[in-house]
Amino acid sequence: MSLREKRVDQMLPVIKGNLEGLKQAKEIVERLSDSAYTQVYTPYLQSSIGQHLRHIIDNYFTLIQGLENSHIDYNWRRRGALVEQSRQTALAELDELSNWLINLDEKDIEQKLSLVSEVCLAETKSDFAQSNLHRELIFVASHSIHHIAIISMNMRLQEIEVPEHYGLAPATATFLRQQDQ
Repeated sequence: MSLREKRVDQMLPVIKGNLEGLKQAKEIVERLSDSAYTQVYTPYLQSSIGQHLRHIIDNYFTLIQGLENSHIDYNWRRRGALVEQSRQTALAELDELSNWLINLDEKDIEQKLSLVSEVCLAETKSDFAQSNLHRELIFVASHSIHHIAIISMNMRLQEIEVPEHYGLAPATATFLRQQDQ
């Protein structure tokens, strides 16, 4: 077992779970051609795989910024950024995020944060709340899995093989393991 594998094995579950999601995202990017990465399958889907990955990555960058200034702004987006078109950029950013997660400690994840997020569809309305990084890592992991499920659907529409467990919620994976016993 490598030093990194030992460290991952000893991590807090929330960090380990986030790393698993980022690993799925990285494996997806590595499987794709440039055209598959940017393809939008309308009318079934409204966004490319690259756009979904940018959104996942942006949520993590929002957390990094949140640690620096104790405030998370989930309304922040880099729509149209290079990462939506460039698999190499996505891979570099996913590695950066994995390294950030690996270096978090318990003190970091318990840091208190304020957050803002738009909450209405019909009009621009944001709401504010108090949280901590631990809670927000749980949210971002769950939200990322949802986007990986949509990405998996996009891949299947393109006839790209996708491992069955990609995009499964942790509780669903547990249920399926129990069914196999």
